[in-house]
Amino acid sequence: MPTPSIRPVSAREQTTVQPRPEHVSELPYPIADDYVKDWTSGRALVELIANALDEDPHTVVAWKDGVLTIHDQGPGIPRTGLLLGASRKTSEQIGQFGEGKKLAALVLARDPRIGTVQFDTVGYSFTPVLKPSTYLTDVPGLDDGRQTLVLHYEYWTTNRERGTLITVACPQKVAEDAVSRVRYLNNPAYRPPQDRAEIILDGQPGRIFVGGILVSIDSRLAASYDLPLTTAKGEQNRDRTIVDGVALENHIRSALAASADPDVIARFVDRALNGPRLSAAETYFEYVSDFAVRRAFREHAQTLWNDDEVYHNAAGTAVEDELHLQGRGVTCVTSKLSRSPHSALMRLLGIRPVSEALAHHDRQYPKTQWLRPDQVSAERRRTLDLASAVFRSIFGLDSLGKVKVYREDEASTRYCTSGIYLSATDVTGVKESTLDDLDGTLRVVFHEGGHRRAAREGYLNSSDRSEGFELAMTDMGGRLLRLVTSPEPRSLPLLDAMAWQGVPLPPGAYMADATDLRGRRQNQPTVAQIRRAKRLQAAPEPRRLLAGLAEQRITAVLRERGLRSAGRALSTVAWTTAQWQLIVNPHPAGYRRSGGFTCIPDYRRAAALAELLGLHAPVLYLGHIAVEGPLYNVRRGSTPADGAWKKPLSEHMPTVVSDLRGLGGPYAARADAVEAMYQGRTPYDAEGAWQRPVTELLNAEKDRLNR
Repeated sequence: MPTPSIRPVSAREQTTVQPRPEHVSELPYPIADDYVKDWTSGRALVELIANALDEDPHTVVAWKDGVLTIHDQGPGIPRTGLLLGASRKTSEQIGQFGEGKKLAALVLARDPRIGTVQFDTVGYSFTPVLKPSTYLTDVPGLDDGRQTLVLHYEYWTTNRERGTLITVACPQKVAEDAVSRVRYLNNPAYRPPQDRAEIILDGQPGRIFVGGILVSIDSRLAASYDLPLTTAKGEQNRDRTIVDGVALENHIRSALAASADPDVIARFVDRALNGPRLSAAETYFEYVSDFAVRRAFREHAQTLWNDDEVYHNAAGTAVEDELHLQGRGVTCVTSKLSRSPHSALMRLLGIRPVSEALAHHDRQYPKTQWLRPDQVSAERRRTLDLASAVFRSIFGLDSLGKVKVYREDEASTRYCTSGIYLSATDVTGVKESTLDDLDGTLRVVFHEGGHRRAAREGYLNSSDRSEGFELAMTDMGGRLLRLVTSPEPRSLPLLDAMAWQGVPLPPGAYMADATDLRGRRQNQPTVAQIRRAKRLQAAPEPRRLLAGLAEQRITAVLRERGLRSAGRALSTVAWTTAQWQLIVNPHPAGYRRSGGFTCIPDYRRAAALAELLGLHAPVLYLGHIAVEGPLYNVRRGSTPADGAWKKPLSEHMPTVVSDLRGLGGPYAARADAVEAMYQGRTPYDAEGAWQRPVTELLNAEKDRLNR
């Protein structure tokens, strides 16, 4: 670390040392010479400098010709304050700089490297010296034979009217060491931290300051920190030389977790990935919750890797998996962290685990082994066609989608053991071994037909034990029971003509024409489209308009950036695909999940997405959240009432309105109406007429984008 230069003597007032008269008065002070053993002369000088700065922020500190001068223009040292311990410091200042001038004087007096020390203040001057004591002469008890030295003040009267001048004869190195410990003297623009610790990246790492005063150095740290005086003063030891370990860790983690400074993030990510190992206090990644910080991590990740081809090494992953991925040009990122903070850091950077990389590159699990019709025996094909015909005769010719046979499934534990329904391709699969038994085949066809029915009717979840699946099965069971009341014979539509060639058809069966069925399948919407249409129908108008704008813009963003998926684009602004679904597949107003999240009330998060999509942030935010205004943080089951919106929405809305006014044009024209909405001056109505200003903003945004 370069040695800080000491300021030259100021020209504002000539520093004049008061001459010492031949005869002086003497006052012993009962402090033993070995008191505060941990204090050094540098620490004592810091005490004196800090006290002077406390009295006068323009204090002059200079070293010349072997003498360090500390000169302030404060009111001086009252004799009662020096001798009796009284103080004019406020409650916030008490304890900031150790135990006072008297202890600094003691430490300087006992150091053989230090020459004469003189204090010139208003009305008097004094010099601290150590002399033998007679205090204990008359005290009964054992005498250990040691000579006791105590602090004495040799003082005399002067005509000084203001300020304090302290002169200390000392080596230049001692003086410069003391000055380097005081941030005030090395940075004229210094302002002490108030709410949380300041992170210092410049200079020697590991320095711990309290209110600008260096108190300790920890070589394990990657940065230095200046702790706020108001909280840290009570967390130091008696000598004010160290800060309590747990308290120090809390200060450091809190400051780091709240920092979106790219330089701070870059330093600690580099240390975490490449070493040397971070200290426990600076392993803070699990404590980051602020969106602005999370986004800053994502932006930093973009400078390091092509995120489409980067995955991290999760604990316990086989080495051969990594070699396989590296052979395909995929970067596997490791770190020097233990498992939990490692995972937290990777989430902040938007890097997926190796397990997802393996799935992405089609290696870990075998694909479903589908069979061609000619690979299945004719008898099994007839069993499947008959079971399917029974189901179709009741629920419709296209009630099963495309029916196929498979031998092995890629992950059968995630599906039913003898059948699967793939909603993305509308395929109903039956396991080959099931086809040896007609009853078993009927059970599988009925079960998978229930999954398809739930999916095609737009339920959000159609898996086993889900509400959508149970409702579909209940409906199908009701239709079967209704057949009991009308037992007329039913025709069974068979579709596999090759399987029945040369074999008599079962009673009531006939060969159906599948030509029209194939055309109908090609034109039908996908399950995802059905579900989205159902959700959009239930969503309020502002959210429907926003969903259309978002879909339009994400398509353009993917094309412009050459990305393959919306998830990769969203990751760059710290959004997840689950959060994105709230925008493009919106909920009705007031919808609440039993777990997870149902809306995004954070304006900063909305602004990040708006920046990605090229939308105006207040328009996107209002389109998503305004419908929640009268409902958010209102007890469930109660009727929304006119009134100001509650937190956290009310905290963001002043900024939203200000941003609208800043946009000008049609946006600024509706700022007053939006302000009236969130302040509760717009009457709420269940039909949604109160949302008109938001709808108009979204239409204005649509017009802007389509011009």
